[in-house]
Amino acid sequence: MKKRLLAGTLSLLILLAILTTAALAAPFSLDAPQNLRAELKFDDEGIPYFELRLDVPQSVVAIHNTISEDYAAFSGYDCDVIFIDFEYRYADYDWNEGPSEVWNTSAYLSDFLEQGYFEYRPFNSSRSYNEVDIKAETYHFRARFSCLWGYSGDWIDKTVYSGYSNTVTIGNPAFWSAASDWAKPELRKAEEFGLVPDILKNADMTKPITREEFCELAVLLYEKCTGKTAEVVANPFTDTTNPRVLKAYGLGITTGTSATTFSPKVLINREQCAAMLFRAIKAINPDGDYSVDGVKDFPDQQYISSWAVEAAKYMSKIGVITGNAKGEFMPKATTSAQEAAGYGMATREQAIAMSVRSYDKLAG
Repeated sequence: MKKRLLAGTLSLLILLAILTTAALAAPFSLDAPQNLRAELKFDDEGIPYFELRLDVPQSVVAIHNTISEDYAAFSGYDCDVIFIDFEYRYADYDWNEGPSEVWNTSAYLSDFLEQGYFEYRPFNSSRSYNEVDIKAETYHFRARFSCLWGYSGDWIDKTVYSGYSNTVTIGNPAFWSAASDWAKPELRKAEEFGLVPDILKNADMTKPITREEFCELAVLLYEKCTGKTAEVVANPFTDTTNPRVLKAYGLGITTGTSATTFSPKVLINREQCAAMLFRAIKAINPDGDYSVDGVKDFPDQQYISSWAVEAAKYMSKIGVITGNAKGEFMPKATTSAQEAAGYGMATREQAIAMSVRSYDKLAG
């Protein structure tokens, strides 16, 4: 008998739980915002901001109108107004964590329908806008609808959310997949100058650069500085048909690893990088002064190959390639431990930084 009573009690509790859960279910659903778009604008004081627009589904407008007329229109539930929650993300911040003029970036749907847009300012416009280069960042925006609802006279604090809209991106999107913080200003400068070849777009800039990639970088530097299109010479190599490699070969920037091979995927070290960039600069400005008289020897100069000493000294002289805190050039790995640690290798971001610095020197 006790067992039957216990079983009956449990069944009743389960039934009540099911009925309660059903009763707590949202009385309506909200379709997601459509066609979110963003535009950079400036106010009357010249302060930049983003104007966000989106399309509101007619189903959401209908629910909004119903709630506006009767808060308890949905089976006796009290429903609050519908909001549009605009979310933002930029730099290394997560969604809605970066500096913003106000903490709440939501808008009443009624206000949005009347105005047609929402203004988002990622900083305090009266005090700190000069500290934020809005054009140098990449901003991402998304939006969703939300509406608070509950029982009449017994508020339960539940929110109905729609799905998210499309994510819109505006600003200066990074062309790299990964990069060191120190390199980002020069990487952006390289992109602005048009010095980044397609082969390096969306690449991990912290990785070592290959012979093929550096040739593309050096040829692009040559063409940007001279305004000339380098000639594609006859191909002596069996392992590449890359026209920029052949241009670099024709300009004397590079040679093969043998009479018939170029080895495009082989990584290059700092002394090779210095030598190739030195040849590129001489091709750009053949009448320049390339004297290295008076340039001190590097503490590790004994490890620099004889054919690379002049290039290493010149590139150091003009500030394009710098050494470590001890003044060492770090030309290449000379031990198995150094080789395993990647010592002396030139990374993609280092090579691009060298190209930007060379461009600055040549332009000056």
